[in-house]
Amino acid sequence: MEIIEDQYQKVIEAFPNTIIVKNFISHLKIPLMNNVFLDIDYSKYPRRPKVILIKADGQVFKKVDNMISSLMGWKKKKAPSIVELITEILAFIEGMRSNKITVKADLINGILALCRDHHPREILGLLRVDKGIITEFILPPGAITSNKSGVYYPRRMPSDPSLEGTVHSHPSGNPNPSPTDLKSIFIKGRFHIIVGFPYDNLNCVKCFDRKGKGINLQIID
Repeated sequence: MEIIEDQYQKVIEAFPNTIIVKNFISHLKIPLMNNVFLDIDYSKYPRRPKVILIKADGQVFKKVDNMISSLMGWKKKKAPSIVELITEILAFIEGMRSNKITVKADLINGILALCRDHHPREILGLLRVDKGIITEFILPPGAITSNKSGVYYPRRMPSDPSLEGTVHSHPSGNPNPSPTDLKSIFIKGRFHIIVGFPYDNLNCVKCFDRKGKGINLQIID
């Protein structure tokens, strides 16, 4: 029980508006917006908590199990704290509300440099998200690129829910998704970054959802 109490104390310190459900400190609600609450039951922690978004009347608003990296890849022996989990969920929700993806400046600058080095061939990679922030570029095994396209084989990739997006370059200079992109690379993944020639500034970089709708890209240090 000590581990539950410890997690609870840290949660109420970080999120003072937390509500206890039915007098159980292992079952909490955090108000979000428009009478929607984050409902989290961690009574079996460090096993994976039960997390849903609910309405004020208790009805399920949205399930987030298959949207949050920590939940999808949860491991009992390496379980994040409940505060870390809540922080990641809130960052994800805020990103969805504001139509925004956050990436580290060093990473995006490294991707720009990689595009310049490989021009006129395309680059193609997967992007790892940690606590709501894009933190790492992963080269897919067996990826094939040319000056017109890039292809990789998802079946060759290990199961890793933190790989939420992709990035590839357009040597043509047009950083918008092509019909081929929408039918191939964009099918899987929550977001997709395209970098257009000459790869020398952030105006060359655009981000999209899987349907090709633009997403704001926030750069942080």
